[in-house]
Amino acid sequence: MKINFKPIRAIVALVPFALLLNSCGRDFPSVQKLGKMTTVLEESSSNMADDIYNSCITRTKYISFLVAQGSSGSFSLRQEQEKNCDDSNKLAVKNVKDANSVLVEYLKALGKMASGDTVSFDKNFNTLGESLKKLQIPQSQGKPFSLNASDVDAGTSIAKFITNAFTREFRREKLKQAILCTDKDIQTYIGSATSGVKDSASNEPTTGGLIALTQQAYVNRILTAEEQEIRNYFTNYIGGLAPVSQTHALDFIKLEENYDKGMDSIRSRRDAAENYVEILEKIAKMHSKLKTEFQGKGKEQLSDAQLQNYCQDLYTREADKAATKEKAITYDQEEIKNVGKIVSEYEKSLEPLIQKMQKGL
Repeated sequence: MKINFKPIRAIVALVPFALLLNSCGRDFPSVQKLGKMTTVLEESSSNMADDIYNSCITRTKYISFLVAQGSSGSFSLRQEQEKNCDDSNKLAVKNVKDANSVLVEYLKALGKMASGDTVSFDKNFNTLGESLKKLQIPQSQGKPFSLNASDVDAGTSIAKFITNAFTREFRREKLKQAILCTDKDIQTYIGSATSGVKDSASNEPTTGGLIALTQQAYVNRILTAEEQEIRNYFTNYIGGLAPVSQTHALDFIKLEENYDKGMDSIRSRRDAAENYVEILEKIAKMHSKLKTEFQGKGKEQLSDAQLQNYCQDLYTREADKAATKEKAITYDQEEIKNVGKIVSEYEKSLEPLIQKMQKGL
């Protein structure tokens, strides 16, 4: 039984790709606008991943020559740290980009399904699970950051859905099922829930998934380490010039300007990361509300037990036509109207956040 789309104009989608569903499957101007938001989010998250290596290299430039005056000790230390950046941080960049791409490609997949298009993707999502398992971000202190097992399982499950959406050519009739069945994995993978354990650097409750990767590994460790190296560097040099600041005023001013530039760069990237976390949180909340709306109310509500059976078909490599027919759910007018309100609410706040994130990187 096919889903019957009654209203011709009804927004049923997930930002940043909100698409208008109708009987003809036409695209509307809002599709292009929000599709561009997805592209910007993908580029910005990729730039942030690049900074895991770039920040490490920047740190090496602030290893002060005053550490070992009159010797080559500081140069040897720089070479050692640069090698660490090349051996560890550069590899982490690719794996972090893969991790971010899971959510981006998921949004794209639902967007194409909502418009009646077939799903496509550029990456080899069949091997993505291995990339998530290998993800390790070196930290200046303590063991490297890695995704926990539940994060990896959730990401792998989402990737499996994307792969099936491509190979089985999921279209509009699978949109509701996709949101209902992937929500648990989306919440886990984004990391919207906090634990009782506090992060040692920020003293804030720890999270999981992409939020933990951004807050704990990137902001609290990578950027904080760079910031500390900058402070140490200029403390040494400004302290050395202080006694002769009057006779070397221009040198002193130049040091202050360079210090300000370095700290402004840290603040800008930290703000971008905080914007990214807020974006992730809003996407998680919106997805949860869409899931609640699609799950139904009262006697029509699908129980968790029913959802488990209902979702099996979504992850099988080949379609079970009998099961698909039996599990099909129709959209009613009130449901589509409510979903439209949910999308509109979050769309307005997501776009400026994505633009701010882009400007900060």
